Amino acid sequence: MEGFGVKRWDSEQGLVERANFRMLGLEIFVHSVRMVLRNLKQALQISVLPALIGGVLAVGLFFLFDIPFEEFDSETDGFPPGVTAGSFAGFLLSLIAVVFSIMLWIVVSWHRFVLLEEYPTGLVPPFRFDRVLAYFGRLFMLGLLAMVIIIPGGIVMSFMAQASVALGILFWIALIIFLSIGFYRVSPILPAAAIGKPIKLSEAWQATSGANGAILLLLILTVLFQLVLQLSASVLLFVPMIGVLIVLFASMLIVPLINVSILTTMYGVFIEKRELS
Repeated sequence: MEGFGVKRWDSEQGLVERANFRMLGLEIFVHSVRMVLRNLKQALQISVLPALIGGVLAVGLFFLFDIPFEEFDSETDGFPPGVTAGSFAGFLLSLIAVVFSIMLWIVVSWHRFVLLEEYPTGLVPPFRFDRVLAYFGRLFMLGLLAMVIIIPGGIVMSFMAQASVALGILFWIALIIFLSIGFYRVSPILPAAAIGKPIKLSEAWQATSGANGAILLLLILTVLFQLVLQLSASVLLFVPMIGVLIVLFASMLIVPLINVSILTTMYGVFIEKRELS
């Protein structure tokens, strides 16, 4: 696997200096993109069949709950005939469970491939229920922590917007940036859960100390990358068949795995002190 190099840092000082003087945010982003492109075969093995299985299960749920898919459209008012609120709620919860299970199956498999060199074998990667559940638990915890900040932040923003709309918008942007940096600061707990080496929030926060500038640059690059891809996709969609296939391939496989690879790289750099190759 062409992933991290073998050299590791011996001190926290070396990590901070690299973040400050060698644009670590740029290095992490570039490395994450290259990680996916270099290991495209494994990316396909890890993601394609699980995604197809998820699609089949999702379609099967329509039949299981007797939901007439063809009767749902933009003009649907209420539930279709024969569909109750209870059956639809059961369908929706089951669909969410399937989507999250498939998504986390792929994410956990990718983390393990990069960090443990656990190559996919057979038609599908192994579904590690304990690791998927641990990953979900940490995601849920981070979501709750974000809500604890967003709810009062939204209240503050509403008061500020009454005085000045521009001030309210600026406050909201600052809050989103703060939350995004905070997420990346503690994100190593996710790959750690995937590979069975759990760490605490405080440990992840301490390990990424001094890297706020690098993470901010990483955020900017990620947003710019997404914008460029969206512009490219809008152009490619005018190309019959081939353009559509390229857009679907990039949006459903490449981009999500790059985002996951950023978290993988964060763990490798800040927790395992790996040198980027």
